[in-house]
Amino acid sequence: MKGWAAALVVVGSMVGPVAGAFQPYFPGEKSPEMVELRARLAERAVQLEQMEEEAALYAEAEVLGITTAVQASQLPERQQRRLAMAIVREARANGLDPLLVVAVIHCESSFNNYAVSGVGAMGLMQVMPDTGSYLADKAGFKLQRHSNLFDSELNIELGTAYLANLIERFGTPERALVAYNAGPTQARKILAQSGTRERFLAGYPAKVMREFRNLKTQRSRELTRREAQKKPVNGPG
Repeated sequence: MKGWAAALVVVGSMVGPVAGAFQPYFPGEKSPEMVELRARLAERAVQLEQMEEEAALYAEAEVLGITTAVQASQLPERQQRRLAMAIVREARANGLDPLLVVAVIHCESSFNNYAVSGVGAMGLMQVMPDTGSYLADKAGFKLQRHSNLFDSELNIELGTAYLANLIERFGTPERALVAYNAGPTQARKILAQSGTRERFLAGYPAKVMREFRNLKTQRSRELTRREAQKKPVNGPG
Protein backbone atom coordinates (compact mmCIF):
# COMPACT_ATOMS: atom_id res chain seq x y z
CA MET A 1 0.00 0.00 0.00
CA LYS A 2 2.89 2.37 0.77
CA GLY A 3 4.30 1.76 -2.73
CA TRP A 4 0.97 2.71 -4.38
CA ALA A 5 0.74 5.83 -2.25
CA ALA A 6 4.23 6.92 -3.21
CA ALA A 7 3.48 6.32 -6.87
CA LEU A 8 0.32 8.46 -6.69
CA VAL A 9 2.27 11.29 -5.08
CA VAL A 10 4.86 11.19 -7.87
CA VAL A 11 2.21 11.09 -10.63
CA GLY A 12 0.29 13.90 -8.97
CA SER A 13 3.41 16.04 -8.82
CA MET A 14 4.05 15.36 -12.54
CA VAL A 15 0.49 15.90 -13.76
CA GLY A 16 -0.41 18.84 -11.52
CA PRO A 17 1.40 21.61 -13.43
CA VAL A 18 0.21 20.28 -16.79
CA ALA A 19 -3.41 19.85 -15.65
CA GLY A 20 -3.41 23.45 -14.45
CA ALA A 21 -2.90 24.58 -18.02
CA PHE A 22 -6.09 22.77 -19.20
CA GLN A 23 -8.70 23.92 -16.68
CA PRO A 24 -12.23 23.53 -18.18
CA TYR A 25 -14.09 26.72 -19.08
CA PHE A 26 -17.19 27.46 -17.06
CA PRO A 27 -19.12 30.47 -18.34
CA GLY A 28 -20.16 33.08 -15.82
CA GLU A 29 -23.71 33.30 -14.47
CA LYS A 30 -24.53 36.28 -16.70
CA SER A 31 -22.59 35.22 -19.77
CA PRO A 32 -24.46 34.85 -23.12
CA GLU A 33 -23.91 31.08 -22.97
CA MET A 34 -25.54 30.75 -19.54
CA VAL A 35 -28.41 33.06 -20.48
CA GLU A 36 -29.11 30.96 -23.58
CA LEU A 37 -28.84 27.70 -21.62
CA ARG A 38 -31.26 28.95 -18.96
CA ALA A 39 -33.71 30.04 -21.67
CA ARG A 40 -33.55 26.63 -23.32
CA LEU A 41 -34.08 24.84 -20.01
CA ALA A 42 -37.06 27.07 -19.19
CA GLU A 43 -38.57 26.41 -22.62
CA ARG A 44 -38.08 22.69 -22.18
CA ALA A 45 -39.72 22.80 -18.74
CA VAL A 46 -42.76 24.55 -20.23
CA GLN A 47 -42.98 21.94 -22.99
CA LEU A 48 -42.82 19.08 -20.49
CA GLU A 49 -45.51 20.71 -18.32
CA GLN A 50 -47.73 21.13 -21.39
CA MET A 51 -47.21 17.50 -22.38
CA GLU A 52 -48.15 16.33 -18.89
CA GLU A 53 -51.27 18.52 -18.90
CA GLU A 54 -52.35 17.21 -22.31
CA ALA A 55 -51.79 13.62 -21.21
CA ALA A 56 -54.00 14.19 -18.17
CA LEU A 57 -56.72 15.85 -20.27
CA TYR A 58 -56.72 13.04 -22.81
CA ALA A 59 -56.82 10.40 -20.07
CA GLU A 60 -59.91 12.08 -18.58
CA ALA A 61 -61.49 12.35 -22.03
CA GLU A 62 -60.98 8.61 -22.49
CA VAL A 63 -62.55 7.77 -19.13
CA LEU A 64 -65.57 9.95 -19.94
CA GLY A 65 -66.01 8.42 -23.38
CA ILE A 66 -65.36 11.74 -25.11
CA THR A 67 -62.63 10.28 -27.30
CA THR A 68 -65.27 7.94 -28.74
CA ALA A 69 -67.88 10.70 -29.10
CA VAL A 70 -65.58 12.98 -31.15
CA GLN A 71 -65.10 10.28 -33.76
CA ALA A 72 -68.48 11.37 -35.16
CA SER A 73 -66.80 14.61 -36.25
CA GLN A 74 -64.82 12.67 -38.86
CA LEU A 75 -62.00 15.14 -38.36
CA PRO A 76 -58.42 13.87 -38.82
CA GLU A 77 -57.24 11.76 -35.90
CA ARG A 78 -54.91 14.45 -34.57
CA GLN A 79 -57.73 17.02 -34.58
CA GLN A 80 -60.03 14.56 -32.84
CA ARG A 81 -57.46 14.23 -30.09
CA ARG A 82 -57.17 18.01 -29.80
CA LEU A 83 -60.97 18.33 -29.77
CA ALA A 84 -61.41 15.75 -27.00
CA MET A 85 -58.85 17.55 -24.85
CA ALA A 86 -60.42 20.94 -25.60
CA ILE A 87 -63.84 19.76 -24.43
CA VAL A 88 -62.42 18.63 -21.09
CA ARG A 89 -60.10 21.63 -20.68
CA GLU A 90 -62.68 24.32 -21.50
CA ALA A 91 -65.48 22.62 -19.57
CA ARG A 92 -63.31 22.44 -16.45
CA ALA A 93 -62.11 26.03 -16.92
CA ASN A 94 -65.73 27.22 -17.01
CA GLY A 95 -67.06 25.00 -14.22
CA LEU A 96 -69.08 22.76 -16.54
CA ASP A 97 -69.46 19.01 -16.74
CA PRO A 98 -67.63 17.95 -19.93
CA LEU A 99 -70.50 15.58 -20.75
CA LEU A 100 -72.94 18.50 -20.74
CA VAL A 101 -70.76 20.12 -23.40
CA VAL A 102 -70.81 16.87 -25.39
CA ALA A 103 -74.62 16.79 -25.09
CA VAL A 104 -74.90 20.35 -26.40
CA ILE A 105 -72.60 19.56 -29.33
CA HIS A 106 -74.58 16.43 -30.15
CA CYS A 107 -77.89 18.32 -30.17
CA GLU A 108 -76.54 21.42 -31.91
CA SER A 109 -74.43 19.99 -34.72
CA SER A 110 -74.22 16.18 -34.33
CA PHE A 111 -70.44 16.81 -34.23
CA ASN A 112 -70.44 18.30 -37.75
CA ASN A 113 -67.51 20.69 -37.44
CA TYR A 114 -68.67 22.71 -40.47
CA ALA A 115 -72.38 22.91 -39.65
CA VAL A 116 -74.17 26.19 -40.37
CA SER A 117 -77.75 26.76 -39.18
CA GLY A 118 -80.48 28.59 -41.03
CA VAL A 119 -79.82 31.70 -38.94
CA GLY A 120 -76.04 31.54 -39.41
CA ALA A 121 -74.82 29.77 -36.25
CA MET A 122 -71.55 28.01 -36.97
CA GLY A 123 -69.46 25.03 -35.96
CA LEU A 124 -69.72 22.35 -33.31
CA MET A 125 -71.51 24.43 -30.67
CA GLN A 126 -73.35 26.56 -33.25
CA VAL A 127 -71.95 29.90 -32.16
CA MET A 128 -73.46 32.97 -33.83
CA PRO A 129 -70.79 35.18 -35.46
CA ASP A 130 -71.79 38.27 -33.46
CA THR A 131 -71.76 36.25 -30.24
CA GLY A 132 -68.39 34.78 -31.18
CA SER A 133 -66.95 38.27 -31.78
CA TYR A 134 -68.31 39.48 -28.43
CA LEU A 135 -66.93 36.48 -26.56
CA ALA A 136 -63.54 36.79 -28.26
CA ASP A 137 -63.32 40.49 -27.32
CA LYS A 138 -64.24 39.58 -23.74
CA ALA A 139 -61.48 36.95 -23.70
CA GLY A 140 -58.95 39.50 -24.95
CA PHE A 141 -58.54 38.65 -28.63
CA LYS A 142 -60.18 39.39 -31.96
CA LEU A 143 -62.22 36.98 -34.06
CA GLN A 144 -60.57 37.97 -37.33
CA ARG A 145 -63.01 36.12 -39.59
CA HIS A 146 -66.34 34.42 -38.97
CA SER A 147 -64.93 31.29 -40.60
CA ASN A 148 -62.59 31.00 -37.60
CA LEU A 149 -65.60 29.53 -35.79
CA PHE A 150 -64.93 26.36 -37.79
CA ASP A 151 -61.74 25.97 -35.73
CA SER A 152 -62.96 23.19 -33.43
CA GLU A 153 -60.89 24.22 -30.40
CA LEU A 154 -61.82 27.90 -30.71
CA ASN A 155 -65.49 26.99 -31.15
CA ILE A 156 -65.40 24.92 -27.95
CA GLU A 157 -63.58 27.69 -26.07
CA LEU A 158 -66.19 30.30 -27.02
CA GLY A 159 -69.20 27.99 -26.77
CA THR A 160 -68.39 26.71 -23.28
CA ALA A 161 -67.67 30.24 -22.02
CA TYR A 162 -71.04 31.35 -23.39
CA LEU A 163 -72.93 28.41 -21.87
CA ALA A 164 -71.29 28.97 -18.47
CA ASN A 165 -72.15 32.67 -18.62
CA LEU A 166 -75.80 31.87 -19.41
CA ILE A 167 -76.04 29.39 -16.53
CA GLU A 168 -74.72 32.09 -14.19
CA ARG A 169 -77.21 34.64 -15.54
CA PHE A 170 -80.29 32.39 -15.77
CA GLY A 171 -79.70 30.18 -12.72
CA THR A 172 -80.13 26.63 -14.03
CA PRO A 173 -78.82 24.65 -17.01
CA GLU A 174 -82.36 24.21 -18.35
CA ARG A 175 -83.12 27.94 -18.32
CA ALA A 176 -79.65 28.70 -19.70
CA LEU A 177 -80.32 26.31 -22.58
CA VAL A 178 -83.43 28.32 -23.44
CA ALA A 179 -81.16 31.35 -23.80
CA TYR A 180 -78.52 29.34 -25.67
CA ASN A 181 -81.13 28.26 -28.21
CA ALA A 182 -83.31 31.37 -28.49
CA GLY A 183 -80.95 34.14 -27.37
CA PRO A 184 -80.91 35.88 -23.96
CA THR A 185 -83.39 38.62 -24.87
CA GLN A 186 -85.98 36.24 -26.27
CA ALA A 187 -85.35 33.79 -23.43
CA ARG A 188 -86.41 36.36 -20.83
CA LYS A 189 -89.72 36.79 -22.64
CA ILE A 190 -90.22 33.04 -22.95
CA LEU A 191 -89.41 32.35 -19.30
CA ALA A 192 -91.67 35.17 -18.09
CA GLN A 193 -94.79 33.43 -19.45
CA SER A 194 -95.73 30.15 -17.79
CA GLY A 195 -97.38 28.50 -20.80
CA THR A 196 -94.65 29.46 -23.22
CA ARG A 197 -91.98 28.60 -20.65
CA GLU A 198 -93.22 25.05 -20.05
CA ARG A 199 -93.64 24.41 -23.75
CA PHE A 200 -90.17 25.67 -24.59
CA LEU A 201 -88.49 23.86 -21.69
CA ALA A 202 -90.01 20.61 -22.94
CA GLY A 203 -88.27 21.09 -26.28
CA TYR A 204 -84.59 21.88 -26.83
CA PRO A 205 -83.52 22.09 -23.16
CA ALA A 206 -85.18 18.75 -22.37
CA LYS A 207 -83.50 17.18 -25.39
CA VAL A 208 -80.03 18.33 -24.27
CA MET A 209 -80.57 17.29 -20.66
CA ARG A 210 -81.87 13.88 -21.74
CA GLU A 211 -78.75 13.38 -23.85
CA PHE A 212 -76.64 14.52 -20.89
CA ARG A 213 -78.28 11.99 -18.55
CA ASN A 214 -77.84 9.21 -21.13
CA LEU A 215 -74.14 10.01 -21.42
CA LYS A 216 -73.76 9.95 -17.63
CA THR A 217 -75.55 6.58 -17.45
CA GLN A 218 -73.38 5.12 -20.19
CA ARG A 219 -70.23 6.26 -18.41
CA SER A 220 -71.42 4.82 -15.11
CA ARG A 221 -72.12 1.45 -16.74
CA GLU A 222 -68.78 1.45 -18.53
CA LEU A 223 -66.88 2.24 -15.34
CA THR A 224 -68.77 -0.51 -13.50
CA ARG A 225 -67.89 -2.96 -16.26
CA ARG A 226 -64.21 -2.01 -16.12
CA GLU A 227 -64.12 -2.37 -12.34
CA ALA A 228 -65.72 -5.80 -12.62
CA GLN A 229 -63.04 -6.88 -15.10
CA LYS A 230 -60.31 -5.87 -12.67
CA LYS A 231 -61.62 -8.15 -9.93
CA PRO A 232 -59.83 -11.52 -9.76
CA VAL A 233 -61.89 -14.53 -10.74
CA ASN A 234 -61.85 -17.21 -8.04
CA GLY A 235 -60.91 -20.67 -9.34
CA PRO A 236 -62.61 -23.94 -8.42
CA GLY A 237 -62.11 -25.35 -4.96
